[in-house]
Amino acid sequence: MDYKETILIVDDSALNRMVLIEILGKENYTFLEAENGQQAVELLDCHPEVDLLLLDITMPEIDGFGVLEIMN
Repeated sequence: MDYKETILIVDDSALNRMVLIEILGKENYTFLEAENGQQAVELLDCHPEVDLLLLDITMPEIDGFGVLEIMN
């Protein structure tokens, strides 16, 4: 089995997440999704193997800037 990079897409719009996955290609990457910053932080704690984070800035709970502060 080949290794696929893991992309975490964080956006409060399910449609935006779906479009990004379609554009990037389901067959090319492993995708994780979060609908707000709090979920993103929790996923990052459980999945340190995330290779790329696509992060919406304006979201409920914790916004994108808050996620970056926590990650830092």
